[in-house]
Amino acid sequence: MGVPAGEALQVGSIMATKLVSNEFVAMMDLQKVAATLSPRAEGIISIFLVSFANFSSIGIIAGAIKGLNEEQGNVVSRFGLKLVYGSTLVSVLSASIAALVL
Repeated sequence: MGVPAGEALQVGSIMATKLVSNEFVAMMDLQKVAATLSPRAEGIISIFLVSFANFSSIGIIAGAIKGLNEEQGNVVSRFGLKLVYGSTLVSVLSASIAALVL
């Protein structure tokens, strides 16, 4: 992705926090370690964090669709893990493109 090797563990930890919980918790973790990260790593992780790539967002989307149409809500719920996987790939791609510019 373009994160310097020495900062990969910190950045990966923040990415995992975002995936499991949400972007707000991950931003709080980023705030704690931002002084130790290079501007490049900080820019890359910031781009990754502004997306819907987490389990809670997929749950919110599935619940909203289920409220509109029960049958389609069940379809969205069935593909929940695929949605998380796809949204995570899009976040990684966006961060990688940002790494080319930074």
